[in-house]
Amino acid sequence: AYSVFPIKIIYLLAPRATERAPARTGFSVPKRKFKKAADRQRIKRLMREAWRLQKHRLYDSIPPNVQVRLFLIFTDHVLPDYEAVCRAVDRVITRLVAEVQSPPHSPGN
Repeated sequence: AYSVFPIKIIYLLAPRATERAPARTGFSVPKRKFKKAADRQRIKRLMREAWRLQKHRLYDSIPPNVQVRLFLIFTDHVLPDYEAVCRAVDRVITRLVAEVQSPPHSPGN
């Protein structure tokens, strides 16, 4: 897990068995920070659209026998505009591509 403000990402690299999708993605906006459901849904729509347009960069870097399971959590307390969400998702994907392509870390490092 790591954070690229205003998005926190939690991910897991798992073996890809029968499922063909290279990545499984979930999105969340905390109710504690955004009381109105309409605001939470709008932020999730913005994150899903930014992800949809940029996910191909991650998909191209995932090995064929690996599946990435990730969850994006919006952490800011202010309603964002689309450009801010798009930039944040771009930074998330850039860092995730580097993590997927790097060799696994040994415990304790």
